[in-house]
Amino acid sequence: MKAIILAAGRDITLYPYTRYIPTCLLNIGGKTILEHQINCTRNCRINEMIIVVGFGLEKVENFLRNYGGSGMKIKTLHNPFYQNTSSLISLWIARGEMNEDTAVIDGDNLFEIEVLKRTLRVRDEKTCLCVKREPIYQRENTNVLIIRGRVVRIGENLTTPSAKSVGISVHRGTDVELLKRAVEEEIRTEGAEKRRYTSAIQRLIGRGHSVKSVDIGELFWMDVNYPSDLSKARFNSAEFIRRPQRERVLRVVETGL
Repeated sequence: MKAIILAAGRDITLYPYTRYIPTCLLNIGGKTILEHQINCTRNCRINEMIIVVGFGLEKVENFLRNYGGSGMKIKTLHNPFYQNTSSLISLWIARGEMNEDTAVIDGDNLFEIEVLKRTLRVRDEKTCLCVKREPIYQRENTNVLIIRGRVVRIGENLTTPSAKSVGISVHRGTDVELLKRAVEEEIRTEGAEKRRYTSAIQRLIGRGHSVKSVDIGELFWMDVNYPSDLSKARFNSAEFIRRPQRERVLRVVETGL
């Protein structure tokens, strides 16, 4: 299985912290967000990672060259349109890597490992989306409507959402190819550059395709969008940071378009 990390955007809402450093390299509890994600995916036996980067490309690649705690095959892809696009375009850039079971993860996500493990344990559906129920939903979030455990709608501005997408989805078997096709179709439509990749999942749902929701319950998860989020993440770092193992294994780092 592969993991695709969508980390191309420049989060101006995190200024001044992201003035020179991409979000995925922000330090939380002595580790970067990216390092946390690498550790979680590796410990879930995912053996390959594709990181789509834009702002701070050189910094990310330099970090990977000097990071020796992975044991995974890691490849970076560049989204040259990162200043004017959202995650749909980043996933489109990574479409050539979607040739086996794939987990898609937003690059600003922090979560305890059980969140990913719970999602990967789902086997009765080929596509599943990680969600969290909250008392109040912000309209700008990627919210979802769930009926009998299935996602029936996903996107912003839902009037009666059931939960919030936490930026992790898993696609298996033939659904990987279906997602690729949906991404290709989405980018041909007006306004595609501003859409999140979940619009491709909504396209599949609109065709009657089944997407299972995976409720993470009280497991720790958060995205880092604002300085207040960064402070909260640092305060709660013990919830999700895994300490390095004694043995450090060399990994392969590739770059390319």
